[in-house]
Amino acid sequence: MRVNRRHFFGILYDCVLFEWASQAKDDGRFTLSLHDLADTFSFVVDFYKHRRKLMDIPCDQFISRNQLDTVPGLVDYIEALDRGVYEIFPGTVELREEALSFVSSSSFKSSSFKSSSFKSSSFKQDRPKPSRPEARARNNGKNKDGLGLLGIPSHAWNSDAYGVHGFHDHHTHHYHHHPGSDTEADDEYSIVIPGLSKTDIQTFLWEYAYLPEDYQDDIATLIRYLRQDEWMMAGSKGSIVAFDWGLEGVQKFSREYNQKKIHKVQLREQEELKRTSEATQRQQDEWNRQQEAIKEKELLRRTRKTDEFIWNMHKTLSISKGTTTSIKKFIENLEVEISEYFNYCFVSLTALGSFSAELYTHQSDLDLTLTGNIKDITFPALEEAVKHFHYEETHVMTGHCRTPLQCISFLDTASGITCHLTLNDPISIHRSKLIHTYSQIEPRFGPVLVALKRLAVQRHLIFPSVRADRHEPVPLGSYALTLMLITFLQTENPSILPKLQQNPSEDDRPLKDTIVQGVDCSFDHDWKYYQGLGSKNTKSAAELLMEFCRFFGYVFDYESKEVNARIGAFRWRADRTHKKFMPIEMTRASSSSSSHQGSGGGYNPGTVATPSGSRRNSAASAIESDVVFQVMDPFMVNLNVTASCQGEAVHAVRLCFQDAYEALQEGDMNHVFS
Repeated sequence: MRVNRRHFFGILYDCVLFEWASQAKDDGRFTLSLHDLADTFSFVVDFYKHRRKLMDIPCDQFISRNQLDTVPGLVDYIEALDRGVYEIFPGTVELREEALSFVSSSSFKSSSFKSSSFKSSSFKQDRPKPSRPEARARNNGKNKDGLGLLGIPSHAWNSDAYGVHGFHDHHTHHYHHHPGSDTEADDEYSIVIPGLSKTDIQTFLWEYAYLPEDYQDDIATLIRYLRQDEWMMAGSKGSIVAFDWGLEGVQKFSREYNQKKIHKVQLREQEELKRTSEATQRQQDEWNRQQEAIKEKELLRRTRKTDEFIWNMHKTLSISKGTTTSIKKFIENLEVEISEYFNYCFVSLTALGSFSAELYTHQSDLDLTLTGNIKDITFPALEEAVKHFHYEETHVMTGHCRTPLQCISFLDTASGITCHLTLNDPISIHRSKLIHTYSQIEPRFGPVLVALKRLAVQRHLIFPSVRADRHEPVPLGSYALTLMLITFLQTENPSILPKLQQNPSEDDRPLKDTIVQGVDCSFDHDWKYYQGLGSKNTKSAAELLMEFCRFFGYVFDYESKEVNARIGAFRWRADRTHKKFMPIEMTRASSSSSSHQGSGGGYNPGTVATPSGSRRNSAASAIESDVVFQVMDPFMVNLNVTASCQGEAVHAVRLCFQDAYEALQEGDMNHVFS
């Protein structure tokens, strides 16, 4: 193991100061002769020479090479330190010369023996106690730029990591000296070590605990035998432990003791996090219980009225079988035209989105993708092909469709349909099939989704086709709203929709692997198998719509959670710190308690209409400016389909759902859907 012995020696030096600080007198300090300190490190050199194989970091050669077992070497070392200490000793040590004397061996200069005093200031003011993570970061980052933690140049005196002997003349008054050349002046040098308060002691021990573990058993051993054989005193006291390798050590300096110490702190932090999580859950449960206080009779009347309205709206907006046939015919003709334009190449034009999922309405756009033998078809060429057949309002759009791919938007004047055509987007075909499967399983899915799209258009969360040419960003989009509803119904209790992308529990029904462009698009296509799954949940379409708006208006934690239809959950995001959720007060009680658990971008917030005539007496709590609403794609697991919904836009989304929920509570259909 290659270690930095300069750092190890500095920590050992601070531990020696800590031991002697315990001997402070009534005046709050202790004076230690540098001769005695040199004897301490001479003992360390001798100890390593005789027990090298039992120790982790032998530093005897380092001490001898840098003359740290001599008074002149220690004077040079201590003068190079900013406060007379290396790193973790919580105080300032004063280097003192009692009297000047002539030194015959004369590489010394009298100027070097002037009384040296370091800046005296309290440790609390000059050196605030770092947090434990800061201490770890500071220790791990040592010597990367050639400086010690106190800014001492690494060339000031030599580490055996460089293999150079002796000192550099980094001060004009430094001298060269070698073991055996101590003079009569040695005893006249001393250091004044301040006594430590209880806070200082705890500061030192905590910082020591986060030092490299490889140091600690060696230091524990050295302090033990220094106390017993050199100092003849108990130092800072503390229990003695026997190591497996036959030596003893001071327990509080040992590796095992400090590992357990840090582990206990971590356990306390985990317990506190657990208590906070439990408190959050209790708050959510209490809020849900408060919603049960609504008068059931009035709620039932309003709910029935809303439910009838939703089903009638779905029936009115849904296209007829004749219109469906006409659209299919239009797609077939367009496919023939494109194939003819490109010399009858084998291409396939496939419908995506609401039409493919059988959720198409009179207000929907028609999303298409061209696949097949398209390797020689470029996007500009495809745009020219569309223009060639005289489709109107043809222009290129980016990011308006369900994928970040470019698409060509054009209008078929004969049918009045606005189309969005992408090139080679097979993954979106499977997205549409997944949504279609969910819509076939549950009959309430279609009406609730149509109602959600209608209220979202009314509040500018998504844009209708008549605004598709304005190139304005949208905070949600139809696809994101669909995924939000799927996840919401998956997490209902009892659940209304299954998790089609999870392997069925039955061994005879494994998922068939479907890999498209390197993406796993597997899911259970057998929608008939799941029919009747939601029959145990007797909530009406109106109740589901109302609870969806309440959940995303008041409950969902936009800061810390994501919507994930692939796993069927509103789960914690890995990139956010879990925050304590404080439910937003409402002026009116909820109609029913929700089974859903959880609390709570490049976008112009002015695009989203803040609800006018809001029914709230108090504003919702502010959302941090860096919050990004995350609705994750069910196949491309790292794709957030609402990446542009950030900051104020997230706040506007929450306000819109709050406003819709309160209007639904009052049965005000005009305010919700007009």
